[in-house]
Amino acid sequence: MTKTVFFPALLMMTLQASAGENAMNLRAWWVDSLDKLLVTAEKPNASDVGRIESARGEREAIQIAVRSSTDCRVTVTARPFGPKLPIRIRRVGRVPIVRGTHRTPEKELVAKAPVRLPDPLFSENRLELKADRTECFWLDVEVPADVKPGEYRTEVTIVSGSQSIRLPFVLVVHEAVIPFQGHLRLTNWFSVRPKELGFGDAPVGSEAWFASADLLFDSMWAHRQDMFWTPLRPPYIKPIADDDGRIGFDFTLFDAWVNAFSRPRGGMRKTYIEGQPIAWRKGYDGHVKARIWKIVDGKPQQRIIEVDDPDAREGYRLFLSALRDHLKQRAWLDRFRIHITDEPHRHQLKPYAVVAGYVREFAPEFRIIEALDVHDDFAFFEKNCDVWVPQLGRFNNTLDQMLDRLKAGKEVWIYTCLFPNGEYPNRFIDYPLIKTRILHWMNYRWGFTGYLHWGFNHWRGNDPFEDVEPPHGASRFLPPGDAWIVYPGRRELLDSVRHEAMRDGVEDYELLKLLEKSAPRKADELARRAVRTFTDYVRDTEAFREIRAELLRSL
Repeated sequence: MTKTVFFPALLMMTLQASAGENAMNLRAWWVDSLDKLLVTAEKPNASDVGRIESARGEREAIQIAVRSSTDCRVTVTARPFGPKLPIRIRRVGRVPIVRGTHRTPEKELVAKAPVRLPDPLFSENRLELKADRTECFWLDVEVPADVKPGEYRTEVTIVSGSQSIRLPFVLVVHEAVIPFQGHLRLTNWFSVRPKELGFGDAPVGSEAWFASADLLFDSMWAHRQDMFWTPLRPPYIKPIADDDGRIGFDFTLFDAWVNAFSRPRGGMRKTYIEGQPIAWRKGYDGHVKARIWKIVDGKPQQRIIEVDDPDAREGYRLFLSALRDHLKQRAWLDRFRIHITDEPHRHQLKPYAVVAGYVREFAPEFRIIEALDVHDDFAFFEKNCDVWVPQLGRFNNTLDQMLDRLKAGKEVWIYTCLFPNGEYPNRFIDYPLIKTRILHWMNYRWGFTGYLHWGFNHWRGNDPFEDVEPPHGASRFLPPGDAWIVYPGRRELLDSVRHEAMRDGVEDYELLKLLEKSAPRKADELARRAVRTFTDYVRDTEAFREIRAELLRSL
């Protein structure tokens, strides 16, 4: 057991001020990382000692709230817990909620719109604090897998002018080690956006374009994402005409893309290539058609045609066979998943089955993955889709079929988007962070094998910091934060408190999987205490912390 103490007076808060100043102008206190404070929050009558508990191989966080009766500049610094345990400090920013998530009772919200709520995390340890407003700093510690278990102590200093507050800070490191290679598959759909990240109009495939992409990949790796949205169209896979006038495919940029997101970041982890849809569709209810390439007048041209057209079958034969052979040559075949079209339904099922048949015929090793709206068409999707990703809240009455599929060793994920809402968990900005974190306790509770969300960085509008509810067609607007969970910085990607809570939930999932090996009944009991149904789950921060602490002790 290791115990590191840096200060003899660590267990008491000290406040220093110059003569004649009001020593109580500045107040500071610890806040759980799951809590979103309003600007009106006052210092509670609580402990002045900050405490976080962590397994090894994970990152854990806590917040410091600051408030003053006068305008002032506040700076926060922290001594490391030890040589391998530095403390990262970021400022918690606020974004405006104008409309708020629809069809959600006020008791399920952090606050009712209009209101400004915490979300982006800025890479700075100071802020200009307005009088009688509460703001927060985010402090987190990455605990390496080889750190000795035990209790570590340090202190955090909050300074404003000549005023200084020192707060004791305790880190408890438990024995459990979260594996770097996890069990839960995770994907957030994204796009490379160099201009918004300060790289200008960088051409696709250029050095600056890849620098922009690497910012996304670095963040995804840090948040345990292991599946990466990969285009299967030009310029990533470029159709070409050979000397005999036959069509071929150039995989140069595709390979560079896969190599870029596969590069180890902090350790070795298997990553997955998530191939974008190979069918064509205009709009959610549009007719599904084939997208192929054909040589016309000596040059490859894209053609959008009916899926049962003979040219469609031949086009898919050439493309799927070439892609299959290339993946096999690269030893990437087992890492590949492919989409046909998103959320196929009603009249789209017939053409979907035709394209799925081409995949089965020409690239039988490919596993088809799809976000699905599954109701009574189980037989259809059992034949035409391998990895089912139903939307949370849409399969309550058919949960048994999903569980039967999992028992048979098949994959069933869940996904959220602008739905579900209300009492369901989701990751909207005006929802408490427990709703984001508990999603992955649900994954464990029922044995779901992955999680999908469409909106990693689909920034829309003029300012993603001021318009977090962009239009979604007609008079509809997306719920706050649905389209992105990170923010653009100047040649940096800024995380959000929701992104941190999502990673924490995935780490909880991995801890439950660890406990399952030695004490499966205990793991199941803890998961059931946290989650009873899809709408009945622990919402109180302290109650959740008690369950998680018991999970750590059980390991």
